[in-house]
Amino acid sequence: MLNLTKSAAEYFQKQLDLPQDETEVILYGLQVIIYSLAGILTICLMGWILGCFWTTLAVALTAGSLRLLSGGAHSSSPLICNLIGMVMAPLLAKIAEFAAVQMNHSVLLCVVLLGAACSLLTFYLLAPVDSPAKPITTDQERRKFNRLSVILAALITLGQITLLILGNSPAVVLAVSFGTWWQAFTLTKAGHRFTSIADHLFFKKEV
Repeated sequence: MLNLTKSAAEYFQKQLDLPQDETEVILYGLQVIIYSLAGILTICLMGWILGCFWTTLAVALTAGSLRLLSGGAHSSSPLICNLIGMVMAPLLAKIAEFAAVQMNHSVLLCVVLLGAACSLLTFYLLAPVDSPAKPITTDQERRKFNRLSVILAALITLGQITLLILGNSPAVVLAVSFGTWWQAFTLTKAGHRFTSIADHLFFKKEV
């Protein structure tokens, strides 16, 4: 996939007579788009195979949308990121489906609110967490992404409460919470250690 995006960027460079720095921008954009599409498609495929498509989609979209604003731990390879998503999203979705039927709406609402409070505090204190590949260079930009992360997490919580009041899709509501909690986890030192361990295990197998 990396070779395909590189070939495409080189094609645009030749056709449009672009300088090297603009070609690198195009290459990065192509990689982001293709890896993101491949990631969501493979995650949804795993959810469909395991019979938890909608809850898997809820976990993936919630975590992904929050990640766009808050950043988080990054693997050294897009492939490893994709593999982690393919494992974690369906796993959390299955847990959500099982746990949701064990709780009545009042208990589920308490779980959602308690988890939301912890997540909002995490986003407020830690977001955004940038990476060397996508650094945040100004305090103004950092404050903007922090504010947007908290606002989006709050809006997601309001949507969950609305669904619970209407009595709709308790499993999806809990899956959304799991997606929020997972993304909040990736902002922490523990989340970075988890990603580092996944990298180590993958490359150890490669060796």
